Amino acid sequence: MFRQLDLRSWFTFLGRNRLYTAVNFIGLALALAFVLLVADYTVRQFTVDRFQTRADRIYAVCSEESAASGYYLQKHLRDRYPEIESTCSVAFFEDSDAGSTPVEIGRQKFLASVLYADTTFFRMFDFTLLEGAREEALAARENVVLSESFARKVFGTFDPLGQTLRLDNDDRTYVVSGVMRDIERSAIPAADIVMRAERITETNAANDERMSNSGAGVTFLLERRGADLQAKVPDMLAFFKEIYWPYQGNVVSQVRLVPLRELYFEPVNNTNKLAHGSRSFLYILLGVGLVVLVFAVMNYINLTVAQAGFRAREMAARRLLGAPRGNIFLKWVLESTLFCAAALLIASCIAELFVPWASQLLGTKVAVWDDLSWPAAGGCLLAVIVLGVVSGFVPALLVARYQPIDIVRGTFRRHAKTVYGRVLIALQNVITIVLLAASITIELQIRHLVNAPLGYETHDILNIGTDIFPDRSSIRRFCDELRSLPEIEAVGLGCGTPHDRGNNNTIAYGPDRMVSFQVFIGDSTYFRILGLERLRDNHVAVAAGSGASRDFWASNVWHINQYALHELGIAEDAPEFKVGEELSYPVVVAGIYRDFQVGTALDAPTSVLLREVNDPDGFQPWNILVKTRRDHAAAYRAVEELFARTTDGGSFAARYLTDAIADDFAAQRRLLHIIGIFTLVALLISSLGLFAMAAYYIQQKRQEIAVRRVFGASRREMLTRLVRNFMALVGAAFVIAVPIAVWGLRRWLEEYSVRIALSPWIFLAAGLFAAVVALLSVGWQSRRAADADPVASLKN
Repeated sequence: MFRQLDLRSWFTFLGRNRLYTAVNFIGLALALAFVLLVADYTVRQFTVDRFQTRADRIYAVCSEESAASGYYLQKHLRDRYPEIESTCSVAFFEDSDAGSTPVEIGRQKFLASVLYADTTFFRMFDFTLLEGAREEALAARENVVLSESFARKVFGTFDPLGQTLRLDNDDRTYVVSGVMRDIERSAIPAADIVMRAERITETNAANDERMSNSGAGVTFLLERRGADLQAKVPDMLAFFKEIYWPYQGNVVSQVRLVPLRELYFEPVNNTNKLAHGSRSFLYILLGVGLVVLVFAVMNYINLTVAQAGFRAREMAARRLLGAPRGNIFLKWVLESTLFCAAALLIASCIAELFVPWASQLLGTKVAVWDDLSWPAAGGCLLAVIVLGVVSGFVPALLVARYQPIDIVRGTFRRHAKTVYGRVLIALQNVITIVLLAASITIELQIRHLVNAPLGYETHDILNIGTDIFPDRSSIRRFCDELRSLPEIEAVGLGCGTPHDRGNNNTIAYGPDRMVSFQVFIGDSTYFRILGLERLRDNHVAVAAGSGASRDFWASNVWHINQYALHELGIAEDAPEFKVGEELSYPVVVAGIYRDFQVGTALDAPTSVLLREVNDPDGFQPWNILVKTRRDHAAAYRAVEELFARTTDGGSFAARYLTDAIADDFAAQRRLLHIIGIFTLVALLISSLGLFAMAAYYIQQKRQEIAVRRVFGASRREMLTRLVRNFMALVGAAFVIAVPIAVWGLRRWLEEYSVRIALSPWIFLAAGLFAAVVALLSVGWQSRRAADADPVASLKN
């Protein structure tokens, strides 16, 4: 038996057929490299918060709409339910437009992300503290904990414990009480600094005991051992209707306690307070990765079947020497398993090289070698065995089923080079055309969303958050000098933009109804830069010195949008409307603005309150909107240099509105990049297989070509005859692929309220591209064969 399993003849075969070996090995190694990256990312996603030892007792308090809740909600729950052992509120805010908070450490300034948490944070969650004590880390109001990476960035090898820092617009000095390992694989977002959550009550007056801000943070509950908090959900709902305004006003109607290990993929986890993932994205990623692997395995099977004719005599000789069919079958499976194992070793090196790129593309850490463990190694070994059996099964079955006399007659060789190769090539092209059509459709849909009309101006508008300035006087000085720059057309001050949704004020509109308004305040230049269109002006002025945004209801004069007319049920010429549970508070309608999109192009329409305040001391602006004249990069540099001259050298942060809008669809763009990359890899693998198949097909046809040329066939006729067979397979694949692609893409587009129509040109372009790739793969070799000297071919 062992003599029959001698692999020397296989190695000789590989050495003599270098094209076959190279195509198979490169294709399989590339496919396995991508599969390793996808597998590592997927395992990391599905094991989020698995390291938390109390995860089975930790719940997030959610509604049917959101995971966020009021900051003081935990106090009410803790006092009412003895089943709760501990509570912790966690909040993550992007305090500036760059998504970071300006921090001063020594004489240096940094931009840092900040996580706000209660003193119970390190007792409830098992995040690793590298320095400092868990019980003392957040014991004092001034204590902060730094992440390992941020501590290394700021202090290098110097011990950070006891060092102090300050946040912009905060006179308090904070002390570093600990250093923690960077948060990863958790629904709790990674942050540079962890500090006490009470600070959010100081920076936002709406985080009061009435819980005016119902989206302050996420309330986590730690259940006592043996208790059943889920059984208290009905009582919680009744309790919330007594104390919590979103439930009193029927804004939300459900209480849900979501287990920590389910929170990452939970649909209501849709705020910026927590990290969140998408199961559908993972399934798409896994599907595309498996498609690429299937391509490589199909190539291996296809080429092995094509080459089986050249090894058939060897197998016939082994059978005549007494080898049973089982040994032939086992030999072929063993060869393919060794081939897959060697490809996997090279694939792991390729995957590790692509780890930084994959981490950036996927938006989270990927670490193939770092995550290697005994279970992972066992999984890889099992995968190699499965791949080896699958890859070797078909050619082994084909060879083993024929009698040696059939092989000598050529019956097997004729069958091997016709049916199996054509089916596999057609299937590869079906998948390729579907992936190409998906890439084109996703790109067109993303462009449609980014360029969708929003009802306001977005081009050449630089948005600067005012929280990067030390005080109001520096804002005024900066704006005065900004207007004199040649790159700047206009400068306006306001509170929020339509894209970031401004502020929210949800008001009682009768005893059992709430109306949610998005609120925008700004000067006349602010409204002019945004191009918001006023349809009606009732010529009602805001009282001077009303403190417009410092006290929201200091003046009851507001403009509203058209949608507000509809939601409030009032006429366009109505002078006022009344709010409050008893409809006792009048709001004067100063005029009507045309509807514009608030949030992204996919968000539902909403009621809007607008106020124009031209007194520079009449409100505290959140944003400086800058209309630029020249190219964005030059204008940005000019504004940044001016900021450095007019302030004490703080960290500058600003974004163009068009860039921020494009980022709204980062998930879709990420999906496009991933599918596009996998499509290219699939095309490469398919082209390599088609190239090799064409080479062997033409090699077998050389004498037939020579005979036909001798009997008068023209070069063009022979070229057409050789290419036609392969192009017919692409045509058949196109007919099969189009219905599949149409069905899948229609279902995907149904998820978007704003979407493109599927055009026939999408599928024609995908089919044409696949046809061109196939033509290039086989055309060059066909041309060489058609141009070959018939005499030389017949002699050989």
